[in-house]
Amino acid sequence: MVFFKYYSASPYAESKDIMAPLRYHAIRYTSPELFNDPYDCKCFFQGIDSGKEDIFSEIINKHLRIACLSRNPHSPIMWSHYSSDHKGYLIEYDIREAAYEKVEYKEIEPFYYSTRELKEAIDKEYPNIPDSEIQAKMKQFLEESPVYIQKLKDAIFTKHLDWIYEEEYRFMDTNKSGFSGDYIDHNLLPEQINSIVLGYRFDHDKHDLELQSIIQEVYGGNLPVYKAQPCLDSYKMIITPYKFKAPQSKLQKLTHKIVSKITSLL
Repeated sequence: MVFFKYYSASPYAESKDIMAPLRYHAIRYTSPELFNDPYDCKCFFQGIDSGKEDIFSEIINKHLRIACLSRNPHSPIMWSHYSSDHKGYLIEYDIREAAYEKVEYKEIEPFYYSTRELKEAIDKEYPNIPDSEIQAKMKQFLEESPVYIQKLKDAIFTKHLDWIYEEEYRFMDTNKSGFSGDYIDHNLLPEQINSIVLGYRFDHDKHDLELQSIIQEVYGGNLPVYKAQPCLDSYKMIITPYKFKAPQSKLQKLTHKIVSKITSLL
């Protein structure tokens, strides 16, 4: 199945760093705490005092790393949010073996557990439990309950309707012992990279040489390159083939330097 991943291009970064995902044909799985939606992967616990605690984020952030890909390469908003205002690029991946789930978009409130029924069940099973221990017992029950697992899954794979334009699919990596860093890179085969699409404002003068070098060295010169352009008939970016400029001759380079020098003296 084909998926797209948008990449940024900081004006302060070197070309080799900006184009590294293409050179190493890897996808980064990230800790949810770094996501841009403050409600993403959040699941709150409603205590017996009706207050809500964000107690599950620590569990999610410790044991999960998530790669967020899209099926939509045409969104001007996606290009703006995730690709440095159209200065970056996206990579088209062919991923068939890794497990993934499609994000659902709903008009939802933040996920949380209502504890009334849970408290009643605990009171029935532990009739003599002190009030001071009820809260801890409720949390323990949730962590061992299939209901908890489903609720946690809903929080991970459900986002508010405001984000529906992303058409997002999520790939997960889990570690029972917990991850030591905020991200982990999963390497793919070069054959799983179908193409690269350059942003509307991609800095060709700065990055084209590095891009050409990667295509030649890693992909044998056979990776299709496209360019995103604003469509004049509808609100979307259209994808068209991109041709690299012919390399300048030594005389052209020398002429350019002389003209630049003269201009700087004026």
